Amino acid sequence: MKKILVVGGGIAGSCLSYQLAKRNCVVTLMDSGTNVSTKVAGGVIIPLVFRRMTKSWRIDDFLPYAKSFYQQLEDGFDTTILYPMPLRRFFSSLQERNYWLTRQHSDEFSNYMSPISEEDESVFPYANKFGSGRVKECYRVDAESLLNALKIKSSFQLIQETVDYSQINAEKGSYKNEVYDCIVFCEGYQANDNPWFNYLPVDPTKGEVLTVKVDGLSETEVLNRKCSAAFVGNGAYKVGATYVWHTANTIITEEGKQELLDHLNCLTEHPATVVDQVAGIRPTTIDRRPLMGFHPEHNKLAVFNGLGAKGFLLAPLLSEEMSAYLLDNKVLDKECVLTRLKTTSAN
Repeated sequence: MKKILVVGGGIAGSCLSYQLAKRNCVVTLMDSGTNVSTKVAGGVIIPLVFRRMTKSWRIDDFLPYAKSFYQQLEDGFDTTILYPMPLRRFFSSLQERNYWLTRQHSDEFSNYMSPISEEDESVFPYANKFGSGRVKECYRVDAESLLNALKIKSSFQLIQETVDYSQINAEKGSYKNEVYDCIVFCEGYQANDNPWFNYLPVDPTKGEVLTVKVDGLSETEVLNRKCSAAFVGNGAYKVGATYVWHTANTIITEEGKQELLDHLNCLTEHPATVVDQVAGIRPTTIDRRPLMGFHPEHNKLAVFNGLGAKGFLLAPLLSEEMSAYLLDNKVLDKECVLTRLKTTSAN
């Protein structure tokens, strides 16, 4: 029975702790209580990348697993986490529309695209210069319910503490003289402060999200064009998110609010009342792929990080793959391994 310390209680660390505990590991999850990435993710799972109308990376693997994972949590913890919510994409150009028309009947895309109908051509004409398409297999994840279920009701030990790197012995795999088989860092952008993994290219990407009350939006579809607007109940919609690269603060700004309100004008002509505004920091990487594996010099230290803006889609399956790597020496996806990067050794 392996004893593992997981540092960081966001979506990556919480899912990994759950997977390891399921496999009878003795798991301690150390969380500072200041998660700054999950709350800005918005919780919307979208299977397509709209720029060139391609499928999201490994979507045929990630989505079925994520749906099953969240369903098991809902059944086991008597809570609702995953909300099916079709998405209507307003095309931004004739080229984007043509991409859709080319792909909508193909076997590769038919699970995710509904063929354009007369309704899609006429709905919401004020925002619909090039028409719209309905994306299937979209979901909204209730982040608070998910993390509460994982942290409060799971069988691993949760401690609220900010890691003190000076108390880690990398050779022994110990923290404050408590020895572990492995210490796994799931710290988001704060990995830049980690003395063993700060050589990895984790870029802090700030995002701001609004909760607004506004007329003219759908309660049954996520609407997307420049931003996403998802109904969250009580007449309110979550609108997001901005992207500010190389920025590691969570200060909400008037600029961020105005940018989102301007983007919202692509979806409704009605004025919006801002109910709430939050900012978070996504851990993004150069190639938009996660960072997974052992430290090149210290085999008691590992990293599971860099899930970026798609954490709710990626974390369930990647946390299982990470646990199999740690416990069974299973090979990781080649696009996730640390050795794919030009910087392959620590400072």
